[in-house]
Amino acid sequence: MLRNYLKIAFRNLLHSKSFSAINILGLSVGLSCCMLLLLYIRSELSFDKHHQHADNLYLVGSKATVGQSSGQEFPMASAPYGPALEAEYPEVAQMARLFATDDKALLQVREPGKPLLSFYEPKGYQVDSTFFDLFSYQFTEGNPKTALNDPHSVVLSDEVAQKLFGNTAALGRIIRIGGEAGNGEEFKVTGVYRNAAAHSHIDARFFLPLSAGGIGSFLREGRLDFANNNMFLTYLRLQPVGGKPADPKPLAEKFPAFIEKYARADLKSVGFDRQLFLVPVPDLHLYNGFQSVVTPTSSMIYLYILGSIALFTLLIACINFMNLSTARSAKRAAEVGVRKVMGAEQGALIRQFLGESMVLTLLALLIALALVAICMGLFNQLTGKTLSVLEMFEPPILLLFLGLALATGLVAGSYPAFYLSMFNPARVLKGGAQAGGVTNSLSVVALRRGLVVFQFMVSVALVLASFVIQEQMRYLREKPLGFTQDQQIAIPFRSAESRSVYTAFRSEILRNNQVVSAAGTQFYPGIPNYSDMVFHRPDQTVEQGHDIRTNRVDFDYLQTVGVKLKEGRLFSRTFPGDTNNRIIVNEATLSKFQIADNKAIGQRLNFTWQGETTPFEIVGVVKDFHFEDLHKRIEPFAFMLNPRPNFNYIIVHVNAADMQPVLAFLEQKWKSVSPDEPFEFTFLNEDFQKNYQAEVQTSQIVRTFTIISILISCLGLFGLAAFAAQQRTKEIGVRKVLGASVGNIVMLLSNDFLKLVLIAILIASPLAWYAMNRWLQEFAYRIDIPWWVFVIAGGLAILIAFLTVSFQSIRAARMDPVKSLRAE
Repeated sequence: MLRNYLKIAFRNLLHSKSFSAINILGLSVGLSCCMLLLLYIRSELSFDKHHQHADNLYLVGSKATVGQSSGQEFPMASAPYGPALEAEYPEVAQMARLFATDDKALLQVREPGKPLLSFYEPKGYQVDSTFFDLFSYQFTEGNPKTALNDPHSVVLSDEVAQKLFGNTAALGRIIRIGGEAGNGEEFKVTGVYRNAAAHSHIDARFFLPLSAGGIGSFLREGRLDFANNNMFLTYLRLQPVGGKPADPKPLAEKFPAFIEKYARADLKSVGFDRQLFLVPVPDLHLYNGFQSVVTPTSSMIYLYILGSIALFTLLIACINFMNLSTARSAKRAAEVGVRKVMGAEQGALIRQFLGESMVLTLLALLIALALVAICMGLFNQLTGKTLSVLEMFEPPILLLFLGLALATGLVAGSYPAFYLSMFNPARVLKGGAQAGGVTNSLSVVALRRGLVVFQFMVSVALVLASFVIQEQMRYLREKPLGFTQDQQIAIPFRSAESRSVYTAFRSEILRNNQVVSAAGTQFYPGIPNYSDMVFHRPDQTVEQGHDIRTNRVDFDYLQTVGVKLKEGRLFSRTFPGDTNNRIIVNEATLSKFQIADNKAIGQRLNFTWQGETTPFEIVGVVKDFHFEDLHKRIEPFAFMLNPRPNFNYIIVHVNAADMQPVLAFLEQKWKSVSPDEPFEFTFLNEDFQKNYQAEVQTSQIVRTFTIISILISCLGLFGLAAFAAQQRTKEIGVRKVLGASVGNIVMLLSNDFLKLVLIAILIASPLAWYAMNRWLQEFAYRIDIPWWVFVIAGGLAILIAFLTVSFQSIRAARMDPVKSLRAE
């Protein structure tokens, strides 16, 4: 019986080549899109699940209330929290802290007889020696248990080890590490691991002990408390209970008592209040409460969007199959009638037609696997992922895809199978499906039209979503940020040596008439700035203060970046006394402290730390500017002069039509003052736009798969238009004999389909508006969805549908009416 079903299925495939080609092509494209997006979603959901203790790993999060500021969740805490939690609660098996060092560190290797090898390396982190007990890394050299016991040890990823030492063993080799993490000291390589950055929120290129460098000195010599210096990520490994993963709730319920016992006095002295909570490490990558945990977090919203696109793309392909199968049923009517007369039961017929559907789907699956393999590289470029073709052939994934294909075949073939099996043999054999009123019954036509409406409703909604995302991205690129972001070059200082030549380097580059100005800074707009202070007015207590983000800069920094002055003055070298606790604040600061603009100059704001109060005098007010990306509202900000020329960056404002000569000049001057360190730079405007990486990738994915969904929809519409033209061959011939033009015939055949597309537009528009309005809520600054996107999306859908249908319509309208009527 099965052999007979398969033989009939392949016979029908060969007999109806165009029908089969449209269905297989539609299903294979739909399946390949769905498979690619499923691989992407799987990758996003797999973060940090590979660790041996993943079920018991938690990050200690904080919700802080600073003075009168509203509470905000953040992932970092002060250094003492980890050791105190481990000592206080037996539920905590181990703890490890992580500190993110400079965004890049200088690595140097000097070996006898070889030139100095020197390059900047990003993503180096300092951790406790217990870090590798909590997190699983596959070491190729060294022992993870003891790798970070020595303060002058370093653990490298295999990629960094390859850059430093080639294919030779790295274990025991000596490298010099600059920057705050290494202080220019030498470190011994005690371990090499395979990089698992693609599946971990900790995308480390190398690890140093927490006891090394400036942080090590701070931990040993600084006065540690539970309120200040919140710059450490604290991870806990909880004890499993009875062989099962630990329940974090009982421990979290004890945190208020922990705060009272250990932290209350410190918090009160600076006007803080704090609540602790636990976040499972495998959930961190998709945790909306934090914008970043070592690496930027993502959002489940984007996965829902992509999952919906995958589902709807596949549904569109299934709908094509159902529509074309029911439309083509007239040609199978006689076969069904004969089988029923010969004794075939309805169940047997259903199995036969479902079997044919499965054969088509399995053929589509093979083509889809090939398409996924071919498109994987392009998809990785589109998404920024590093997915491998080999992932498709992992047994769980292969079974998932096979199950997806079978489910697709079942969904796509179910209605045609039940529909065809219900034909009345007497009526069918007497006059065919048309005479029996089967293929054109009201319910069948209504369903077919409803499915076409659904297809184009999804396509129009995706087009609208793509337009809205594009407009929001354009708004993010073009919105004035309150400072000059173009032709601003940021040059980092990665080591104490490079910082020491700041004054000489600045003097040298200012000799170029294309360099308008240059100034040093700790931070600049668009990159993370964790420096803050709690200020309060002299008539307020510490508890009534507000948290203000701060930046220490050189005299000319505000002029260099073009921040606009509103009241008072900017820092100037003619006022050297500005280094003595004088500040420039933005408008949001005055608003927070309820200080009038015209009364701000000369006002004092107090900062209290460790029982000592220091007054700061306001000498200038600048207009609000976006020092963070447009996901966030502008918050209070204050600038202070750095009393020592010890900066992380120098911002160079240039005026040049061609940047290459200027960059070559800057590199030459850099090498003249810092010959052992590579020259590196970024453009300020590009750094700012990097904050929208997730949105840019989502935009590209939505745009790409929107085009694919429209093509699949048009493929089905093309087949239905061909069927409609074939069904009305005699009518077209009669109309042409009576004088109808080609245009009349085209409009006649197109009208029914265009009405369906118009209905789809009317349904899709409010649904898309609601969904995209929800998405826009993630931005503090966003567009109002313009009316014209609905007009363009609707017009585009109508135009595409018309062109698709008119191709078949024109072909039918140009047929010789004599041949059409003779054929009838």
